[in-house]
Amino acid sequence: MSKTIGILGGMGPMATVDLFEKIVRMTPASTDQEHYRILIYNNPKIPSRMAAGLGEGPSPLPELIKTALCLERAGADFLIMPCHTAHIWLKRIQTEITIPIISMIDTTADYMKQHVQHLSGRTLLLSTQATIKHGLYQSAFHNRGLEILIPTHSEQQIIESAIERVKASSSDRSFLIPLNDILNRYYEKGILALLGGCTEIPLLFPGLHSALERLDPTIMLAKKAITLAGQTNGGEQQ
Repeated sequence: MSKTIGILGGMGPMATVDLFEKIVRMTPASTDQEHYRILIYNNPKIPSRMAAGLGEGPSPLPELIKTALCLERAGADFLIMPCHTAHIWLKRIQTEITIPIISMIDTTADYMKQHVQHLSGRTLLLSTQATIKHGLYQSAFHNRGLEILIPTHSEQQIIESAIERVKASSSDRSFLIPLNDILNRYYEKGILALLGGCTEIPLLFPGLHSALERLDPTIMLAKKAITLAGQTNGGEQQ
C-alpha cells in the first residue's frame, strides 16, 4: 500500500497550494485512484518564521509541533513542509513526532549535487533574511562541497519586500522592477541561476524577466514526496 503524504502548510497558504498542485500535476496517474493520499493542515496561525528567526517575534515552534502532531494522528506516513525558514525548527519538531519530516533544504542541496553541480558558486539564493542568518542553505551546500551566493544587505531588503508582497496577495507588481534589476546585474556578472529559497519566490517566476535559470525547490520537494509515497512499507516502489 502506498504511503500518505502530510503537508504541514499555511506558511503561506498560496505556497501550500503551489506544493499540492505540483504533487498532483507531476504524479504519473491516469485515474483518480492512481494518485496518492495527501493530508494538508493549512495552519496560517503559525507565528511569523521570518520575525522569530531574527529574534523579533514569538516562536512558531508550539504551533509547528501542534500541526505536525495533528497530521501524524490523522494518518500521515511522512511530512513535508513548504516553508524554508521553518526548517530552523525542523529538528525540534522531529523530536515530538514518530514519523519523518523530509527536509526541503536537504532535498534541494541533494538535487543540486546530483543534477546541476556545475551551477555551484554561480547560483544566487533568494530567501528570507532569517534563512540566511541561520545558514540553512550555506551549511547544506557546504556539506556537499557546493557554494551558494548570498545577496548584499540592500539587495536582501528588496527580496524581503517582494516576499512580503506575495504573502499579502498584493496586486501591485511594481516591486518586480527592482527585483529584476538585481537579477539582471548578477547575470551580467556571470551568475547563471537563482534558487527560490523561499516558497513565495517560485510564485514570482512568471514575472521575472532575467535570463537566469530558475531553480524551484518546491518542485524538488514534490518529486521527493511522490517517490516516497510510492514506496511500500518494505521500501519498494509500488
